[in-house]
Amino acid sequence: MPSVAADELVRACQQTLPDDTRAFELLVKQCSGRVFAAAYRLMGNPHDADDVAQEVFIKVYHGIKTLADPATFTSWLYRITTNTCLDSLAKQKRAPKTTSLGREADNEDGAWEIYADDRTPTPEEAAVRADVRRCIKRTLAELGAIERAMIVLRDVEERSYQEIAEHLALGLSAVKMRIHRARLAFAHLIETICPDTWRNRGSVTLGAAAPTAQPRGQDDE
Repeated sequence: MPSVAADELVRACQQTLPDDTRAFELLVKQCSGRVFAAAYRLMGNPHDADDVAQEVFIKVYHGIKTLADPATFTSWLYRITTNTCLDSLAKQKRAPKTTSLGREADNEDGAWEIYADDRTPTPEEAAVRADVRRCIKRTLAELGAIERAMIVLRDVEERSYQEIAEHLALGLSAVKMRIHRARLAFAHLIETICPDTWRNRGSVTLGAAAPTAQPRGQDDE
């Protein structure tokens, strides 16, 4: 069955809920993969990500009729997902457990693919890359929820500052400062947790999966 544009489904939901849930069910089916992927990056494990995804769609169900512009649904959905993750992490009072930091995308059956360099790495490069990924995961797991969110949103997902500000309902300057502080915290931690691995990573390319250990300026775009 071909996908239906999200804004069309939103309009259908606004017209038919709660009596007819077919449009909403289709909307959930089309968006569940990306919601789970975003939640997994922030929560750090599939069980918590699944719980968050369910909570997100409950919020969407109850709030979709108040969405003034259906064209903004995607950013609205992502904002709900991000804030639900942060709320959940705050309640749990813990850092995320573990996560895969590659550029991930959901395919038709909900599975994820991790994108790396197009060329095949040598065995030595593959070993170094695996060590660096483990190093990054350990470091992010030690960061607080807000710091981790800033790193993931900006340096893993490569969201713009404006986008992050809108998602988190924060001012642009506040977002830039939080990202700057998160990068400093990340740089300090990674040098403490696995200094040799990080310093000797060489020219291994991890793309957006690797936040820089040398924080960029607060005004970088």
